[in-house]
Amino acid sequence: MTLGEASLLEQLAADEESVRGQLESLREQVAALEERLSDLATARRIVTPMLVGRSRPEQASPGGASDTPTHASPEEAAPAPKPVAGLDKQVVVIMASSGRTMRAKEVAQALGEPDVRGRVETTRARLKRLTALGWLTQHEPGLFSIAAGINGHALGGVANDEA
Repeated sequence: MTLGEASLLEQLAADEESVRGQLESLREQVAALEERLSDLATARRIVTPMLVGRSRPEQASPGGASDTPTHASPEEAAPAPKPVAGLDKQVVVIMASSGRTMRAKEVAQALGEPDVRGRVETTRARLKRLTALGWLTQHEPGLFSIAAGINGHALGGVANDEA
């Protein structure tokens, strides 16, 4: 084998390794996108019943009284939080799906935010706003979870959708 042939084979091997690396990177991106798509589908299944359920109690009968029956369960009788969209909706889904209390840093990571103080503080402000709107509960400073009734309503909607 000549020097030129050996150099050509080395170049081909290097190119092959480069393409394999690119292919692996693309596979990782596809896996991440498939996971994100699955999360979005789950979010839609969880949030849709919550948002659809919000419109019913706000409707009034012709006499001006609410259509909510007097024998409503505590979950149904509680005032409905205002609907959320965008990242707020993603946070509610993350919190409802986790089934546990979470800190702002964990939520920021679940949202794919960079692990920098500014992004964590922005997420903390979002969590506090969602707490004020009735979607979340703050158990102690910095520790948040889905509010009572929200998770049960969402899971009931998912179960109904899948049945």
